[in-house]
Amino acid sequence: MELEEIIQKTLSFLQQEKVILYPTDTIWGLGCDAFSQKGIQRIQQIKQRPLAKSFILLVASREMLEHYVEIPSKISTFLAQQQRPTSVIYTEVYDKRLPVAEDNSLAFRVVQDDFCKQLIEALGRPLISTSANISGEPSPTAFDQIDPIIQQAVDFVVPYHQEKQQNALASQLVRLQEGQVVYIRK
Repeated sequence: MELEEIIQKTLSFLQQEKVILYPTDTIWGLGCDAFSQKGIQRIQQIKQRPLAKSFILLVASREMLEHYVEIPSKISTFLAQQQRPTSVIYTEVYDKRLPVAEDNSLAFRVVQDDFCKQLIEALGRPLISTSANISGEPSPTAFDQIDPIIQQAVDFVVPYHQEKQQNALASQLVRLQEGQVVYIRK
């Protein structure tokens, strides 16, 4: 299947509020349209994840990110210096329909991966991203490490990069606290 065909098929599942298993710019993830309550609830069930725990949202570009949050200049400078995918917890989320945490914060990452970028651009809105594992279990770094229970629970397994054996890491996670960038996960 060609990349464009894979993107269109994946997009059709996302538009129906379905849950996908897909390769991100870091590790394999579970995802859905970030505005889909139905999809978000399914992901929480699949992962057996506490409801209070929030997600990372993937966006295709800085311009897309600016529709949803205010980007402090200190964060912009920090991100420009990063070599590794970095998710940022923002406190000024404009659209309250997004799955914000109890403190009204939400993590976003601008993706570098072509597949993710094209998929998100086609969807036209952020994509939920969370590791493809049961909550508390190790995150799989390759497709063949994903629990078959997870694979069977989703609505669509993206047939892309499944053979790729990379020693992937989850993204770094940071937030701005009292004017300083603080690492939550390195």
